Amino acid sequence: MPHSLTPGERDRYEKEGFFSRNQVFSPQEIEHLRQATESVHAQVLDAAGSLESGKVEQIDNQKFQEVLGSTIKWEWSDDLRAIRSMEPVHHLEARLAQLVDDPRIWGPCADIIGQNHLSLFSDKMNVKRPGGAPFPWHQEGPYWAYGAEDLEHVVTLIIYLDDAHEDNGCLWVIPGTHRYGALESLKDRGTLGRLYTDVDRLEEKPFPIALPAGSVAWFHRDIVHGSQSNRSSEDRRAFLLAYQPAGLHQWRNGQQRDVGRARESISAD
Repeated sequence: MPHSLTPGERDRYEKEGFFSRNQVFSPQEIEHLRQATESVHAQVLDAAGSLESGKVEQIDNQKFQEVLGSTIKWEWSDDLRAIRSMEPVHHLEARLAQLVDDPRIWGPCADIIGQNHLSLFSDKMNVKRPGGAPFPWHQEGPYWAYGAEDLEHVVTLIIYLDDAHEDNGCLWVIPGTHRYGALESLKDRGTLGRLYTDVDRLEEKPFPIALPAGSVAWFHRDIVHGSQSNRSSEDRRAFLLAYQPAGLHQWRNGQQRDVGRARESISAD
């Protein structure tokens, strides 16, 4: 199949915990996804102050809110009225819902998992505006462990909606750390410290996944990763999805969303 995992990609995934493909999506497709992202962002900003939305909860230095069926993480700074991340999100925008079924992204996941039929585990939108905050080193596995039905077979990926580089806060990984399983968390970082990885004990060196818009990177749930602040004047937007075997339920909302196999690309509508 044209979207299958190559032997080189499989080898890198097994040894280093990640691999990437450049410009999987065309500039036109990426522009539609950027428009979808901004549409969702505007919906959330409009709804955040309504009575139907939950109250803003402060945990350590971070702010959370339930809005439109999603968990919103707001930017740390009160001066930057922007979403830091939100999940789930595809239910708010048809173009994002359609993206879930694109074989260009789930095809390699099916090969890694070893099953032809998949379902959605999680989807998340990251919006890192200029001045956007960093995200500390962490692993997904410990974060997902309390809701996954088959954690061992969850594979995640990130779709770059903008050129991502070190100045605008691209994703960084520490290659090979997926082989250790769940690592020690920080003990002195407040309530959220248990979600962050203590990297001082690691010998491996961080690596930036700097890629052009339209590129995709797949990575193991236990690879240590994070991002720095956006020091540029550019947005660094991204859409993340995680897949699992078919018939299982999504992590956040408990709904089942099996992946379709018929649609080959994103609609331009």
